[in-house]
Amino acid sequence: MWIKKGVKLIGEIPGDGAPVRRQAIYILAIRITLNKGDIIKSTTRCLSHTIDDNLKLHDDGFLESRMRIDRENLIDGIFYAVDGMKIGGYRKVAIAPHLAYREK
Repeated sequence: MWIKKGVKLIGEIPGDGAPVRRQAIYILAIRITLNKGDIIKSTTRCLSHTIDDNLKLHDDGFLESRMRIDRENLIDGIFYAVDGMKIGGYRKVAIAPHLAYREK
């Protein structure tokens, strides 16, 4: 199922909290992998266009940070991936390069 062109929903566990609202701040826990499954464990500029001093890297590869849900802050693919989620939910998505890091 496609959330938006370039963002494919692979798996989901719905949350039981309130729906995520744009312009609000939430704690996001995201694990970023490449096509072949390699986990990116960088703590700079992974979740958003800005660097967050409160970014935490967990042993399992998840990056956790407080982020504002808006187009100016988040990478496009992540912005579209959280749209429609509820607090406490989980989504596994595939994001096309043009909505992520492009050639990077």
